[in-house]
Amino acid sequence: MIIRATAIPLACYPYSSTSQIVHWLTRYQGKVSTVLKGAMRPRSPFLGEYDLFSTSELLYFEKRTHTLHAGKECAMLHRRDRFRSDWRAMQAASYLTALINRTTPEEAPHPELFVLFDELLDLAEEYGRHTNFVPWAELQFSRHHGHTPHLADCVLCGSIKELRFCASQGGTVCAVCSRKHKLPMIDCAPDVIAMLQTWLRADHPAGPVKTQLTPRQSLALNAVMSTFMMYQFSLPPNLREKLFIQA
Repeated sequence: MIIRATAIPLACYPYSSTSQIVHWLTRYQGKVSTVLKGAMRPRSPFLGEYDLFSTSELLYFEKRTHTLHAGKECAMLHRRDRFRSDWRAMQAASYLTALINRTTPEEAPHPELFVLFDELLDLAEEYGRHTNFVPWAELQFSRHHGHTPHLADCVLCGSIKELRFCASQGGTVCAVCSRKHKLPMIDCAPDVIAMLQTWLRADHPAGPVKTQLTPRQSLALNAVMSTFMMYQFSLPPNLREKLFIQA
């Protein structure tokens, strides 16, 4: 059976000296994997028709007894050329792509996730060079998956006093509960918690990327988001840390 899909590459690997395996996020079929035979040959019809961070139209032969399908044709729809010249934006797009790839199961249709990923890549072209874009995008991704961090009060008792962030509990916990349950906490001043709440409500990154952070705020915010993403989505810390090495 031939499937036609709008697709974004998540990862590409060599299959042979001339062929590649490509993992895609598709609009209606979910995450699928294809082998593109001859894709690396100079005159391959696949050449220039797919690339990381781009959107393509993919035709593939579905193999019902195997999760590696055979690619038939591919046509570029949206190249997103800015990532070729803006390395900071490219880093943000790389992180988002790895995030989607690591957290999405094979062959599980999820049209809303495709729309979110497509929109985040478009926004990363314009705003990805700003260090505040990634935390904002992570909050949107978390909200989409139903893992919105709880920031209004203590997750355990509802207190609003002496709040700290506890990634294992998915949000803020008061000092009393943290001592009672011996929870690992991250110091997070009220201004940083308020900033995260504001960014969580923002449907567009234009506001968050203009926010001027002090070194203290930047350190605390990224410690919160790094630990939260690690706990909630099983991400290795180094996946995110690479974004801020030269930021």
